[in-house]
Amino acid sequence: MPQNDLFKGRRVVYANRNLGSMLLLAPAIRHVILACAVVACATALGVGSVRAEIGTAKTLARVHDPVVMPGNALPAVKGQHSEAFRLMRIEGGQPVPIPFQIDERDDDGDVVVSGPSDFAVDDNDELVFMAADTGDRAVGDVWPRSCTTVLEIAVVDPRNGNRGWAYLLTCPSAGPPPQTEPYVTYDVRTNRARSAFYETEYAKGRNYFTSLRVAGEGGALGPNLVRRTMMRGLPTFSMFFTTVQLEFTEQNSIVRIDGVKNGPVRAIRKARLSVDLGPLFPDLPNGTAYTYHYRTSYVTPTRFGIPSLALRILREFSFEALVDFDPKAMPLRYWDAVHDDGVQLNAAADGPVVTSIDHDWWVHSGSGGAMLHAFIIPERWRDWGIVRGTVLRDHAAGYSLLNMTRLREAGDYDLLQAAIVLPDPYRAGDEVEPMAMVHDPLTTEIRRLR
Repeated sequence: MPQNDLFKGRRVVYANRNLGSMLLLAPAIRHVILACAVVACATALGVGSVRAEIGTAKTLARVHDPVVMPGNALPAVKGQHSEAFRLMRIEGGQPVPIPFQIDERDDDGDVVVSGPSDFAVDDNDELVFMAADTGDRAVGDVWPRSCTTVLEIAVVDPRNGNRGWAYLLTCPSAGPPPQTEPYVTYDVRTNRARSAFYETEYAKGRNYFTSLRVAGEGGALGPNLVRRTMMRGLPTFSMFFTTVQLEFTEQNSIVRIDGVKNGPVRAIRKARLSVDLGPLFPDLPNGTAYTYHYRTSYVTPTRFGIPSLALRILREFSFEALVDFDPKAMPLRYWDAVHDDGVQLNAAADGPVVTSIDHDWWVHSGSGGAMLHAFIIPERWRDWGIVRGTVLRDHAAGYSLLNMTRLREAGDYDLLQAAIVLPDPYRAGDEVEPMAMVHDPLTTEIRRLR
């Protein structure tokens, strides 16, 4: 299987790495070998011939974005067994398999991390692949005749209309799909998630990181950058004619790992999360937390529930979430939408830097690599005057949540935290493409071919 560049000068094996040496061949020879490989694969699936024509060329340039499609968006294949699925792109006029996975969710929407590998796909199960793996548009019927359904999935950048295509096939008689090298894996013994672009380590029994390594300019993972990730919350409530102030930090988080799923495209860490507020209070919020690790990023969606009683008695609330960098990792430079000239982190020891101007991303960049951190809050919060401020303190950097007492309504709110590896030392504008993943998510258009 050929390789394809994700970042400038870096190659990522999309499937069978035993054929990676084909990159060393001249393009013409490579195409001949690819054609032979496709014919051999097609013959095994019962195809008499493969017709290759050149269609519309791929223009999509999004490299970080996963494509996640629920089963209800794929009615033509709903009810098919997951092991019958294949996903392909067109490259040089030929169909080429690409990595994908089908993640099963139960009736409550929770990911099934320890279920059977083969199951009937229903409405809330998810097809997952990377936008970077899409290819050109197919021309003609180049698909194995033993495959009963073929769907064309156009992945579209809503900002400019650029497109890439993937083709979802169901081939009931083909057997399980071939194993591929996963883009990222999570090791439950070491609590580490690792891809070619980063490695993180979780504290045992907690929900914070004690290690973070990212790919530097040479492509290899650099040294550990952090001592830990930290948080601190101080809610104050009016209760029984008095006020009560509580404090919780990353040390108060209690985690029970409900399971881990390692797939070809993403690794999912599913945990039961609660916060220990001491013997006088029940553990909060006692919910399920997911972290989705992809090739160049990891994302943590959170549903934040605010009971009406808590909202009525809340008098003050301050919150900070910081990355405490290892002094050995210095020098590092910090940027966000407010500090567009950057701030030298090791100089921040001269005094803290705090702002109350809202921003949704920040970057740390140095010889050990560069990473963007994003924090997305509900638009209604911003309308009510809640902001994400800058906090730089000693060797720590991150954000604060300010004006939380301006919350007007109780209920559930969706938040998103994401961290994305940048391919080069940060320069102004490098945040645009990673942030498109959350501000301008890719859309899909589906056409049934068979």
